[in-house]
Amino acid sequence: MKRIVVLGGLGFFGAAAVQRLRADGAMPLIASRRAAGADLQVDVEDPSSLRAALRPGDVVIDTVGPFQRRTLALVEAALDIGFDLLDIADSLAYVSMLYGLRPQIDATGRRVLTACSSISAISAAMVRLSRLKDPIRVTGVLAPASRYAATPATGASLMRSVGRPIRVLRDGRLVMAVGWRASHKVRMPPPIGDVHGYLFESADSFTLPLVWPDLRRVEFYVDSRVPGLNLVFAAAARWLTVRSFVERFQSPGLALARAFGSAAGCLMYEIEARGDRLVRYALIASDRGYYTPIVPAVLAARAIAEGRFAPRGLVPPDQHVEPGELTDYLRTIGVETVRLT
Repeated sequence: MKRIVVLGGLGFFGAAAVQRLRADGAMPLIASRRAAGADLQVDVEDPSSLRAALRPGDVVIDTVGPFQRRTLALVEAALDIGFDLLDIADSLAYVSMLYGLRPQIDATGRRVLTACSSISAISAAMVRLSRLKDPIRVTGVLAPASRYAATPATGASLMRSVGRPIRVLRDGRLVMAVGWRASHKVRMPPPIGDVHGYLFESADSFTLPLVWPDLRRVEFYVDSRVPGLNLVFAAAARWLTVRSFVERFQSPGLALARAFGSAAGCLMYEIEARGDRLVRYALIASDRGYYTPIVPAVLAARAIAEGRFAPRGLVPPDQHVEPGELTDYLRTIGVETVRLT
């Protein structure tokens, strides 16, 4: 059995990955910049630190956000040292930079799975589950379990889209839009109800067309699931003074989100193909939905460590996890996959 190392293992998503791996019988090593509580002290942006802690043949799960601020130091270390790497990146810029290294990655024979999370592994799995071979539109809507998921890293990632120029796929090409200006309303089954998502930059707009080149439109929307917070962010997207206020008081705002936010969460996809064919799936959890983003990386890391994962090189998101395996596993932790249409 290869070593499984969780970078950022003391953070919110890293700790969730460690918990799931241990529940499944694995013995992951916790890696963190902080020595206390960690098995390995690692700085993901320091090549010497990476070389000292990581070994050839390791399976490394990278949960250190926000990825909008990351360099390619870890990916380059993976190629140099010789370990397999999975990340939960949501950043289009980071993922596209990593794809720029595809020739080098493929040449090494190592495995790199980027955006092995809700974005883009679950997105791709839902497209495969739909059995629509020629999708032209994929729209994702996230209603997070904000009572659990309101962390500094997720807050920083969110603010990177609010009122900022972002890239989305429209008419078959990446174009600029303004984050949190456009919105998308959907009605979910209980306990979720009405969801009002706002436009958010997602790596899906980059990764999914590489797998399904007929895609014309890929967008992702987020509902904060905190009373009044959507309106605050919508104002911040239009007025700089409001945005400055939100950024200044982000820490107490996150505390309020954890206190008054929803414990239930939902991730919904609309997959459309020519001929007005439309399939909608929702991944719904009344509790513990915060595990959902890390499940693809957990499943893929276990498969690699156990010698059950065949693809090599820069693995596209549709090959990260089998849809049936994903939905079966999610069900065991209380996340139901519901076909809406």
